[in-house]
Amino acid sequence: MPELPEVETARRLLVTWTKGGTIVRAHATDGRSVLETPRTFARDLEGRVIEDVKRRGKWLRFELDGGTFLFSHLGMTGRWAKRTVDDEPVRWERARLDVRRKGTIVSARYVDARRFGRLVVAREDIPEWHELGPDPLVDGVTANALFTSLAKRKRTLKETLLDQSVLAGVGNIHASEALWKAHLHPLLRSNELAELQASALLRGLHWTFERALAEAEKEGDEPGYINDAGGKNPFKVYDREGEPCPRDKTPIERFVLGGRSTYFCKTCQAPPKKKAVRKP
Repeated sequence: MPELPEVETARRLLVTWTKGGTIVRAHATDGRSVLETPRTFARDLEGRVIEDVKRRGKWLRFELDGGTFLFSHLGMTGRWAKRTVDDEPVRWERARLDVRRKGTIVSARYVDARRFGRLVVAREDIPEWHELGPDPLVDGVTANALFTSLAKRKRTLKETLLDQSVLAGVGNIHASEALWKAHLHPLLRSNELAELQASALLRGLHWTFERALAEAEKEGDEPGYINDAGGKNPFKVYDREGEPCPRDKTPIERFVLGGRSTYFCKTCQAPPKKKAVRKP
């Protein structure tokens, strides 16, 4: 599933392909991914200039002239692919934007096999954009701000990290990676975290995001996801059950928390201590 680094990579590519260009054709083929009819989708977008592409968490926002926005959420399998205007539709293509920029037309195709992604045309920010918490890359979250936010919550640290109202963009993969980097057990309660541990966690998040962004940059215009068939696993603990921890060689373990696979090292991510029960 695309997480913050994958969506940020998509944003950077879309800026390169489309910023400053005019949408000469907009076409939608799927009523589940695009809530409007193909005719309305085309009417609302064609002739608009793409002034910028922004990101918060896992959402993208195309900022168009005239105060129009196109919001894009990639869901489980969504991605944007660059093609020429004459290329055939891509497999699982749900929509396309043909953009005239610097004398040439780039065709940006929205591709989504499982159709959990969304494209929304709006004249103002949608609620999903407003409801997001601070974005670690966009908003410059501080260690103190993260510590203060976590101190208000009693859920496990792993579950809290996946709450998009706490930190926007953190997903299952990078939560596991950041916790490993910070030497923190996934079951540690958020409100039990010390300020130095919150600082280590924030460093862990930036570490895993930066590694993923650097990896995507090597792949050019169409970076893959970790779950792509045959794709290399670039992560330290995610999806490495039974393999030795890169730090201490203890086999990586896996358990399910909140319906999601969680990977950790029981040695360098010590479990939280059980509180003594006072007998009457």
